Amino acid sequence: MVRVKRLGMVVGGAAAAAAMLVGTGGSAQAASADNYWNVPYGQLYVSAYECNTYLTSCSWYTKVQLRNNGGRIMDRITNTTKIYANGLSATVTISKDQASATISGNQTSIGQVRWTKYVSNLVELSGEARPSWTAVGITTEACLTGDGPAGYGSVSAKCAKIGLW
Repeated sequence: MVRVKRLGMVVGGAAAAAAMLVGTGGSAQAASADNYWNVPYGQLYVSAYECNTYLTSCSWYTKVQLRNNGGRIMDRITNTTKIYANGLSATVTISKDQASATISGNQTSIGQVRWTKYVSNLVELSGEARPSWTAVGITTEACLTGDGPAGYGSVSAKCAKIGLW
């Protein structure tokens, strides 16, 4: 099942002041997508969130999780997040904590962040994308891979994607 949601969030600081100066309501929009798959040992859940209105930067957040698991724990669970820039000759600077990278292209896989945990059921990632003025937006994709609880075998990529393309 795939669900797409629009969320409202308040913009702070200089962005809110700028929004009020141009007569807008002072709130930015965000969007998210989530997907889940029922498996014999629970439910694999993947979600991706990003802002879809921004002045200079856009936050992103992804989550992969085994839930409704009856106490079972994944042997290995990996969250692979890709950020795409949408637009002609678009560039985007992507940061996760303090590290950052600037990459360019035309709606190509721009950046990737991957985190693996062992004996765990949850991996969350978040960061910020700063698209160039030629970008019309970003696309965020999260994928779960891993190994199910003892004896259940590998999990092929289960993904959720939100954005323009």
